[in-house]
Amino acid sequence: MLGADYIPISVATLLPTEVVGLDLFQQESKNDQYKLYRASDYPLTMDDLSRLRGRGVTRLYISKAARAVYQTYLRKVATSSDSDSVPLIARVGALNEVVRDVLETAFKRDDVDKTVHAAERLGSLATEIISQDEFTVSDLFQVLHHDYATFTHSANVAFYAGILATELGYSKENVERITTGGLLHDLGKLEIGEEILCKPGKLDESEFRKIRLHPGLGFKKLAHREDLCEGQLMMAYQHHERLDGRGYPVGCVDSDLHPWAKICAVVDVFEALTSQRPYRTPMPRSKALELQSRDSGKAFDPEILACWKSIIQRDSAS
Repeated sequence: MLGADYIPISVATLLPTEVVGLDLFQQESKNDQYKLYRASDYPLTMDDLSRLRGRGVTRLYISKAARAVYQTYLRKVATSSDSDSVPLIARVGALNEVVRDVLETAFKRDDVDKTVHAAERLGSLATEIISQDEFTVSDLFQVLHHDYATFTHSANVAFYAGILATELGYSKENVERITTGGLLHDLGKLEIGEEILCKPGKLDESEFRKIRLHPGLGFKKLAHREDLCEGQLMMAYQHHERLDGRGYPVGCVDSDLHPWAKICAVVDVFEALTSQRPYRTPMPRSKALELQSRDSGKAFDPEILACWKSIIQRDSAS
């Protein structure tokens, strides 16, 4: 089969001694060929996973035809409460994959009602994992995807926002709402054409004007809903505003901005800087923080940004 017949999966989602029920493949270096790594009826061992990690292998591949089987396996892992047999990093990895898959499906259908309900379920599940004592940001960094799809960006922003909100001392109930808001914050981008969102070069003035519409478009999609709170709506509407009034879509200043929108603004930019974009490669986390620090007090709330920096730097030092 050709490369287009395969999809990547995270090694972190694979459990030792578990028969995944999938043929696992490795991509040959320097070409588009795939070779069988482990047959579907043969379990992985801890030694297998250790060797893969030692070689820097973070992705294996499955055939596209096996996607449904993999999704069933992921849901089993993500929702498991057996911490002895399912390590936290496997749950984190599985949940991240489930979030991306469900969010991609919901976004493509452009059904706001189903998207919101899916986001609420996923936000609750993500919060359960984030709030566990043994959870670390390094676990999350190991399993995140960094492509520039809107649903991938929204999934990453949601995890980051939940982590930041937890560190800031928000209640578990509000962390769940903030995580859900992160999943929905870019809903307005569904109204923007892929030729703009994925343009490999710099946007022209007309294209940038269209991009700047997405917070308002997302807000309009969500504003009538009684199952979302003001903070979640403001995450969609104000995540590109700045404290100095130079943001969009309105040009609000510090006192007009909702605290949850300030959280979203910090992690939204961090995620964009550290992920693949059509026009550039991912930026190291330290460099992204350095750039954001230059706008502390201008674009970003200083206390919230300082908290986020401490989370990332603590992870880097561990």
